[in-house]
Amino acid sequence: MRKYLFFDIDGTLLSDVTHTVPQSAIEAIKKAKENGHHCFFCTGRSYFMTKEISFTGIEDAIIANGAAVVRGGKPELQKIISSDVVKKTLELIEELGGGYQIIDWKNGYQNPYTHAMFEEQFKKKIDEPVEEVFKKKSMKTMDEIENNPILKIDATFDTVEAAERFMKELDPSLTFIPAGGYTSTFGAKAGEMMNKGVSKGAAIKDFMEAVGEPIENAYAFGDSTNDIEMLEMAGTAIAMGNGADLAKAVADYVTDTVDNDGIYNAMEHYKLI
Repeated sequence: MRKYLFFDIDGTLLSDVTHTVPQSAIEAIKKAKENGHHCFFCTGRSYFMTKEISFTGIEDAIIANGAAVVRGGKPELQKIISSDVVKKTLELIEELGGGYQIIDWKNGYQNPYTHAMFEEQFKKKIDEPVEEVFKKKSMKTMDEIENNPILKIDATFDTVEAAERFMKELDPSLTFIPAGGYTSTFGAKAGEMMNKGVSKGAAIKDFMEAVGEPIENAYAFGDSTNDIEMLEMAGTAIAMGNGADLAKAVADYVTDTVDNDGIYNAMEHYKLI
């Protein structure tokens, strides 16, 4: 019976140690597709931001922490943040001296603070020209923004105090979750915002209903706090061995780490391959 497999990227498919996807995970995805299962990214990224790991063989995605689904290269089920709320939120971040990245279905667009922050991280972590890294990750400056609806806003602040004030003044139409991926090290000083009710889990539910499949046929693979809703929603929840304790607590199965063949071992455990 065909299953639907939803994979977080950073810390789940993509190793924080090697900055690539283990070959065992690529082999597992290939075998799963050969067995008739449908594989999706399920990520906080935009769709083009997933292209750096298109070699995994995954083409479709739930993006922006559940704010849209992309199938066949086209966005569906978009949960758009109103332009007034986007403007108000970015002005508040700037007032507090913070950084932001806004995400449409295609790309991420960064203000100077965030662009400089990522530039510093990439120089430390990745042995490639930084301009090529930004291009590969489809991270652009605000000067390059396209006229597409905004699905998600990422924010980072220098101090916890600034982040706390931001939270108090955040528009009530938005929900805030601690940041995952590259900004997870900022802890309480960073977060991701979508419309209230938007999450990876809600998107999986909406998608499975749209294609007429029971939620029991959904398998979710994640590691971070922003994966909790999808782990709770899916019929079967797999947390990575390198994952957050809160993610592991809601999982049906805790597999090995990314670099210790965690994806392959979990898929083999559930006889998906």
